[in-house]
Amino acid sequence: MIHYSNLLGGERQKRRGKIEVIASILEAAKYQISKTRLVYKANLNFALLNKYLSFLIRADLIREIRKNSSIFYETTEKGRYFLNRYRQLRSLLEERPEVRG
Repeated sequence: MIHYSNLLGGERQKRRGKIEVIASILEAAKYQISKTRLVYKANLNFALLNKYLSFLIRADLIREIRKNSSIFYETTEKGRYFLNRYRQLRSLLEERPEVRG
């Protein structure tokens, strides 16, 4: 039997892939969030988060918002679309294939 959950970060897989990390960041930033809170919610270090944020901002999946002297991040509409599609794909892959015989 094929266990798709292993492909998606199930029990046996400890490291997340790039897509899972991106989804974690976008999920955490659905509402305005500071970089420090984003580090904790997405379970990343600052160096790695900065690399992903740079990519996500260029891809228009997340936006930087400056308020007074603070900087916040928020998932864009395109980022929300990505998250929706990501969840749909995970859902499809997590379904157990029928056994015919």
